[in-house]
Amino acid sequence: MLTSLIILAGGSSIRLVNSSKIPKQYITIGSNNIIEYFLENLDKKIFDIIVIVCNPKMKKKYLVNLKRKFFWLNIHFTNSGNNRQESSKKGVLFLKKFKPKIVLIHDAARPQVKNELIRKLIKKLDINQVCAPYIQQNDYVKYKKNNNLIKNNLLMFIQTPQAFFYKDILDAHNKIRNFNAKDDTALTEILGIKTKLIKGDKTNIKITLKEDLDIFNLFKRKINKNGIGYDIHKIDFYSKKKLILCGVKINHASLIGHSDADVGYHSICDSILGSLSLRDIGYYFKNNDKRWKNVNSNIFLKFAKKKLEENNYRIINLDINFICETPKIAKYVKKMKSNISNILNISKNIISIKATTNEKIGLIGKGEGIAAESIVSIENV
Repeated sequence: MLTSLIILAGGSSIRLVNSSKIPKQYITIGSNNIIEYFLENLDKKIFDIIVIVCNPKMKKKYLVNLKRKFFWLNIHFTNSGNNRQESSKKGVLFLKKFKPKIVLIHDAARPQVKNELIRKLIKKLDINQVCAPYIQQNDYVKYKKNNNLIKNNLLMFIQTPQAFFYKDILDAHNKIRNFNAKDDTALTEILGIKTKLIKGDKTNIKITLKEDLDIFNLFKRKINKNGIGYDIHKIDFYSKKKLILCGVKINHASLIGHSDADVGYHSICDSILGSLSLRDIGYYFKNNDKRWKNVNSNIFLKFAKKKLEENNYRIINLDINFICETPKIAKYVKKMKSNISNILNISKNIISIKATTNEKIGLIGKGEGIAAESIVSIENV
């Protein structure tokens, strides 16, 4: 059973005033625009095909890399029409060659819809022809002209996505013309098909006005990512330099490295870069580049922090583990945490620093090297 999704993204957003003057569905929130935010949170197993209906100029400007970015989704594009109904029809007609059994039609301006609601809508088609979510108003409502009260339990606010058997919505679009429907269920209801309404979700807001963007920022789902970093260096028993770990100078034989060989900072950098799906520290700071010869590794850590900020993420937990026979790390933990906290601008309370030996096994166990491993958790801001 082929299940499809149409995302209507052809609107011009004339009611939302923003400084960039771009349609709301292309406004960047964090590292993604509104459409990308929805797709990133969409369960890849739900839909066999996704069609985005949009202005070709907007596609070229804001969605040119979308298929590559979400390569696990079967995404297609078709041009939008002059109004919502025309755009919906273009999306439905585009799907004809794929012969889907079910189609859900969704407004691009609703990025918060949950996978659980989508699955429920599809499941309801087992015993219904059309299904749509709704929410009720809790506040008192008055007519603007005469202040008469309306019973709020009689009001239902219809949301998207809305679920249809493909043949029904195709039939509706083919038969009903010159009618600017603001809602796809209005079309099928004209044909006498009853809409099954199920309880929607108030966090599934439609971004229409500036304040809706503010609400979205309050309720948007957090995206959590993790990264792991590891670094190891041999000990230089002939050097007069001091050992440096997480920016702390320690009265101990130093490590051999192109920079200051701070395995602590290096492992943290790689864990942060990994959590952002970026390359390792050696890609950005090559060990044959004279610029980085003997430099303080806080330069690398500041670079990793900048990448976090550019991608609109923050650290929520950082776990560092040193593997060495000597020195004893515990006495330096407080100063290490302070250094890391100051560079990354994070609380010391979310930093853990531990140490273990290698039980006399291998290079480290023989006291000839020191390693550090870091695991970081980040979330979008």
